[in-house]
Amino acid sequence: MVRVTLDDQDFFVLDPKGYAGALGESGLAVYRKEIDRRRRAGEQPFALRYADQRLAVLDGDIDKIIRLLGGNLTSPYQFIQVTEAMVELGRDDDALVWAQRGIVETNGWQVAQLYDLAAGVYLRRGASGEVAALRWEEHVRMTSSTTYALLREAAEATGVWDSDRAAARSVLEAKDLGGLVDALLADVEPEAAWQVTNDHPDWDPGQRRWKRLAESRASSHPVDAMVVYFKLADVELETTGRPAYTRAAALLKKARRAADAAGQQQEFWDHVAALRERFGKRPAFIEILDRSALR
Repeated sequence: MVRVTLDDQDFFVLDPKGYAGALGESGLAVYRKEIDRRRRAGEQPFALRYADQRLAVLDGDIDKIIRLLGGNLTSPYQFIQVTEAMVELGRDDDALVWAQRGIVETNGWQVAQLYDLAAGVYLRRGASGEVAALRWEEHVRMTSSTTYALLREAAEATGVWDSDRAAARSVLEAKDLGGLVDALLADVEPEAAWQVTNDHPDWDPGQRRWKRLAESRASSHPVDAMVVYFKLADVELETTGRPAYTRAAALLKKARRAADAAGQQQEFWDHVAALRERFGKRPAFIEILDRSALR
């Protein structure tokens, strides 16, 4: 184990805690002795530090776990490591304390994992109300369609989602319009998602969301979908090159299907004709249009 982990390379590590049963007391003693020898010799590879950390967890040495995994306790990741060790040891009370400390004392995207760890403790206790409260806190602090979905799951478990839904969406509208559109589409409310773009005409959802909005609207309002596909194709054509032309043609084919559904064939073909005239000096684009039966 020592040779494979420390001599052969330094990226595939063997967990002494996972192998403790196979090693037995005598094997672990040899392993510990060699790890200690290398540490005293000044070796400092990641795998050596990892071995020390995992031995601390194996021993249930809380002070050592905090020192080795927590370090100076200034980043979410350090709190995550300590919290996960407490969970692994079955010390949920301590896990909750460390997760909550990390939530309060640090910032950054990794704080979301601390919320997950704390929620996991509450779920194991059957404390669904505490989970919902925690997810509300997370949604307000780290607003996104992801926190909305987590809040929805927790609120549904406590039977309060119907009363909380509007407030949860208001938080998204105030802080993350893109997240609001994503959440509404995930909730299968395409009309409400489309209304967000009407309510905020100066806001650009971005190409990915426009495409999703068009797809969700194609069956009920094909004219709207056609117009969006036209705009998305125009954006692709701001770039030269066959990949961009191929993407533009694919969008135009979607626009044609929407135009057919809306009975707007003439408007579609007029638009294609205008594109052919506008980009007549891009032979690769014209060729791709021809191959895509967009004549």
